[in-house]
Amino acid sequence: MNKALLPLLLCCFIFPASGKDAGWQWYNEKINPKEKENKPVPAAPRQEPDIMQKLAALQTATKRALYEAILYPGVDNFVKYFRLQNYWTQQAGLFTMSAKKAMLAHPELDYNLQYSHYNGTVRNQLAADQAQQRQAIAKLAEYYGIMFFYRGQDPIDGQLAQVINGFRDTYGLSVIPVSVDGVINPLLPDSRTDQGQAQRLG
Repeated sequence: MNKALLPLLLCCFIFPASGKDAGWQWYNEKINPKEKENKPVPAAPRQEPDIMQKLAALQTATKRALYEAILYPGVDNFVKYFRLQNYWTQQAGLFTMSAKKAMLAHPELDYNLQYSHYNGTVRNQLAADQAQQRQAIAKLAEYYGIMFFYRGQDPIDGQLAQVINGFRDTYGLSVIPVSVDGVINPLLPDSRTDQGQAQRLG
């Protein structure tokens, strides 16, 4: 009989060993399974303000800080303004540096390489510029002319008549000189007197 009770006694000791500890509380509360954590919804990407709005806001903030520093002098107001002013100075320096780097990376942007006026090529460049100018004026002279209205008694108009005469001789441009006061300038002997053209042409 002892041998028959032995397996029964062993079962009595094994089952309690496999049970869960009750813990220190009076009640055995059910352990709730961990609630599924709601993953936070990623916030919509913050849109940067338009560049013009950003620039306007910075300019307004700088002006406001300046006016506050002037109207309400004090260390804090000046520091606020000065920091904004330093920001602009720093940005200007960065802009200048980026311009220099751009000129190194893209030399075709440098005006002086195309139209140099700073070295030994100045004479050649000026000659080429004048040749282009002559060609353009000659092309215009084929179809157009100048009506030069002047006052024969006015010394300033007399000096301008010298310029017009030189221009006509140099470029072969057709010039119709018109005296508005009836006095003919000796440099412009082919002058006509005004018959109301000045009034009509405005």
